[in-house]
Amino acid sequence: MHRSILPLVTLFVSLTISAFAAEPAKSAKDLHGAQGAKPGSYEDWCSEHGVPESMDTRCDKSLIPVFKATGDWDEKHGLPTSQCKKCNPKLKIVRPPKGGK
Repeated sequence: MHRSILPLVTLFVSLTISAFAAEPAKSAKDLHGAQGAKPGSYEDWCSEHGVPESMDTRCDKSLIPVFKATGDWDEKHGLPTSQCKKCNPKLKIVRPPKGGK
């Protein structure tokens, strides 16, 4: 019995590794907004967290007091309430279109 399972497990592991190896790793440049990008623009986007880079408290901790001061802070989840998909499951934060106004 064990001998028949081993080839299947080996095949599964090989296919899994191949699938991940086929996807190129994203660099920090690809994940985070362009430096000096206009806030709210297409270029101002953190792909890692799915929010504008200029409003990303996970990338820039110095933004936290601003959100707390305006009452837009979810203490339980540690991010702005306006960005918390755990508290607001229907929340959709959409990246602006490229070249959009």
